[in-house]
Amino acid sequence: MVGFIILTLVLSAFIGWITIPNIIIISKRKRLFDSHNSRKVHTGAIPRLGGISFLPAVLVSFCLSLGIRHVTDGFDLNPIYVDEFYAEFLFFVAGLISLFFIGLADDLVGIGYKSKFLVQVVAAAMLVLADLNIKSFDGLFGIYYIHPVFSVLLTVFVVVGAVNAYNLIDGVDGLCSGLGAIALCVLSGWFYYHDLYAYTMLGVSLFGCVVTFFLYNTRGMRLKVFMGDGGSLMLGYIVSFLGLKFIDLNAGMGTFTLDTPNAELMVLSVVFIPVFDTVRVLTERIMKGRPPFFPDKTHIHHLFLRLGFTHMQSTGIILIMAIAIIIFNFALQDMNSNLLFVSDVLIGMVFLNWLPKYIIRKREDKAKNNRPAR
Repeated sequence: MVGFIILTLVLSAFIGWITIPNIIIISKRKRLFDSHNSRKVHTGAIPRLGGISFLPAVLVSFCLSLGIRHVTDGFDLNPIYVDEFYAEFLFFVAGLISLFFIGLADDLVGIGYKSKFLVQVVAAAMLVLADLNIKSFDGLFGIYYIHPVFSVLLTVFVVVGAVNAYNLIDGVDGLCSGLGAIALCVLSGWFYYHDLYAYTMLGVSLFGCVVTFFLYNTRGMRLKVFMGDGGSLMLGYIVSFLGLKFIDLNAGMGTFTLDTPNAELMVLSVVFIPVFDTVRVLTERIMKGRPPFFPDKTHIHHLFLRLGFTHMQSTGIILIMAIAIIIFNFALQDMNSNLLFVSDVLIGMVFLNWLPKYIIRKREDKAKNNRPAR
């Protein structure tokens, strides 16, 4: 089975290696560049359509590898599991393609936030139709059972929030793709550990291309490229799908039942940085009387840039923080769910909010005090 997973990974990386340079060349010929403004931190004309490579990488590598596996090895599983997986996959692909095209349209001509939000809700509803609802909090906040109506609303809210979180944190080189690669690696590893190889293959079908994109995004000189909405929306959606499936299995709602302690918080730890940063930024904007979706430079990567770190230094620090949070949650996964959740929030408030702002304020105060008097 490892061979099929490796095949999926290699195919995904190969498709990214073939398509991304051609996307860059075509974008330059057609002058499809990311426009610069006061909010952007890059300079120069850089293509922003790198995420186009994600869709063919996922569909070709996953479907081809799964088809070869089915023909040569068979699933060796009961028909109920196969039917459940294919039903989920069909709804998932419908939502994925919808997000891809609305993201691509936004990258090319610009789309109003209402249209984007509507498509995101429709894509989230696809996962609801696949019966991947959040049906229980497993004791978090004292909640075990969630009414079906609230379960649907909560699932749509969570998926739309996660998709936007990855979209909003795509602000410096390698950050969104790096965080996505970490999430995909952990989620794929979970499914592999529990012998659910089809979901592992789905995770690595994007992981390979994301890693290839990361190299072009961070190390590319002549062939540098940005992800764009077409890529970040897809990335957030696939992570959401795998995360919801893992929660669903641990809630005993699928054909197989897992017993991971605090499964909901384990999934939250995987997406903690983009989700917490988005919640923090939107809350601050509302508290200051500004529109919540009005763009500014208050995201965590902006704070690190203000501290004097480069793009790659900022990305590296944030990725290390993301890995540390995952390790922290895994080490304490048997802890009371409420205590673990509060611990995560406190960590986020200290390291993603208070500490960078404190250092910036101290530096600015020091600069003012050292300014020569006129």
